[in-house]
Amino acid sequence: MHDENTREIFRKYIYELKPFVIFSFFAFVLSTMAGYAYYSSAPDYALDSLGGLEELAEMLQDLSAIEIMLFIFVNNAAKMFFAVLLGFALGVIPFGFLIMNGFIIGIFVHYQTIESGPLFVIAGLTPHGIIEIPMLIISSAIGMKIGYAGLQAIRSKPFDLKTEVIRGIRFYLHWLLPLIFLAAVIETFITPMVIYLLTGL
Repeated sequence: MHDENTREIFRKYIYELKPFVIFSFFAFVLSTMAGYAYYSSAPDYALDSLGGLEELAEMLQDLSAIEIMLFIFVNNAAKMFFAVLLGFALGVIPFGFLIMNGFIIGIFVHYQTIESGPLFVIAGLTPHGIIEIPMLIISSAIGMKIGYAGLQAIRSKPFDLKTEVIRGIRFYLHWLLPLIFLAAVIETFITPMVIYLLTGL
């Protein structure tokens, strides 16, 4: 359990993070819409963007459920951690990470909607996506907040970049990492059940 002082520190951090989260949310939505539209205009080229997902699915085929869950957790946790940590490069890397993921999700949603129907997409993304996508947005927002601190430091404004990085990492470890783990558990054990119950697949 966190004491009141710790909770107050995190509440202050969340307040400061809010504009970056709002910006990240709209950037994610727009990039997802762009990916969805791109599949309509150039489906063959768009599917090339999903090559990484196909390779990932092949890698997971021979793993046990626990191994799949741990792989998903480590993969997502590492990517989101680096989105936070590499934010000091003026926020460019976390912004690119967010846009790329939104774009690929848009393509994937459009493709799966055509191939398997909207119910399959809802069943396949909603259970873990309601946790994982906000974590993606927030981790990118933290990275961009750190990037803003770096920009202020370059402009000789009173901003402690080292302290900002430490605050971002602490927030990630205390709040985001446990939820990323929960999303991996849901994706491995709950999402397949929801898909089967709703679609029979």
